[in-house]
Amino acid sequence: MNTTTIMIIVAVVIVWAVAFTVMLSLTKKRDAGEQKFIEENRDKALLHLYCKQIKVDGNSLANLSFTTGKNLQTIVALSGGQHTIEGVFETTESIGAKTRNIKTENMSFDVSLDAGHSYSAAMYFYSAEERSSYYKGEVGKAIVEVPLSFSVGSDFVKAYIIVYQEN
Repeated sequence: MNTTTIMIIVAVVIVWAVAFTVMLSLTKKRDAGEQKFIEENRDKALLHLYCKQIKVDGNSLANLSFTTGKNLQTIVALSGGQHTIEGVFETTESIGAKTRNIKTENMSFDVSLDAGHSYSAAMYFYSAEERSSYYKGEVGKAIVEVPLSFSVGSDFVKAYIIVYQEN
C-alpha cells in the first residue's frame, strides 16, 4: 500500500468515528428527552403516532404538547377522553424479493383515551387478531381498528390502522 491509500483509509476511519459519535450522542439525547416528556406527562394519555401530517382534534402539532420518540414516532400528550386523530399513514412489507409500500391519504378516526395510559397508532398489513395470534398476545389491547384496502399494481392489498393500549 502506498502513502496515499493509507491516508485515505485513515481519513475515512476518522470521519466514520466522528459521525458515529455524533449520531450516538443525538440518539442518547432523544432518548433522554422522550423519558423526560413521559415523566412530565404521566397524568395524561400518551399517544405514539407512527404517521405524518398529524392533527389531533383539528389542531396541528404546533398547538399540542409533543416530542419525537426514539423510533422517530411522534408522542402526543392528551387529556383523557374522546379525540379525533388525523394523519397520513405508511407501511412497508417485504415478501421474498418483493417489497410492498402503501400510503394512505389523510385519514381521520376517533379514539377514546384514558389518562395515565400509553397508546400507539400505526398501520399494519395484518389485523389486530392476526397480529395477536402471531405475537402470542404481546401486542397490547387493540382499542381501534380501521380496515383499509388498496390496489397496488395488480394486487389487492388489505391493511389496518390499529390503536393499541400499551399499558
